[in-house]
Amino acid sequence: MERRQEVSIVVRRTGQAVRSAESKASRHAVDVVLGHLGEIGPAVAALRRESSRLAEWGEQLALVRLRGGTVFAAGSDGSSHEAQRFTSELAAHDPGDGSGFKAIYIPKGADGSDGAAGSISARISDQVRRGDIVVLLAAKGITEDLRDAAAAAKSGGARVWALTGKESKDLAQSVDEAICVNTDPAHAEEAHLVAVLALCECFDDALKNRNAE
Repeated sequence: MERRQEVSIVVRRTGQAVRSAESKASRHAVDVVLGHLGEIGPAVAALRRESSRLAEWGEQLALVRLRGGTVFAAGSDGSSHEAQRFTSELAAHDPGDGSGFKAIYIPKGADGSDGAAGSISARISDQVRRGDIVVLLAAKGITEDLRDAAAAAKSGGARVWALTGKESKDLAQSVDEAICVNTDPAHAEEAHLVAVLALCECFDDALKNRNAE
């Protein structure tokens, strides 16, 4: 009779091999992890349904880059971290061959109040140019500053996109295109991070394909 070979995962910590079967993690902790992964599943599924739109956005980002334009990103509350990550990743994917392309993160004003001097909308209004793209992220709620930023960007000739959640989907009414992850703020925020990383990959792929033509 053929003997079945047991397969185990080995995790290395501080130079020592620790077998997963010997881990001291409680069953409850494992259930917490599995529960979280189960809850984020529907949010990721929502992104799968928007895969074509993300691919189209990546193409448009590549066109802006080739024209030497600018991509701006801003977010409300915790979503500002995803906005900052987006611009950092986008800049990292840029070949940097002197096109003049910029990816700029716009934080909230120093005092955090909407409509204050140095607000998101004021800085968008000062910097945006025709043909640029502005990406707004809101997983938890919508501030008036984001709505004003969308209006300012449109007035300056830029296209405006939004990533929203269940509590912020009304932001779609203020922008040109939106992807709504219709779930609670925490899981919408996680899905937004997945979305911006996928968007940067689409941007990178679009640039490579155009350079190959």
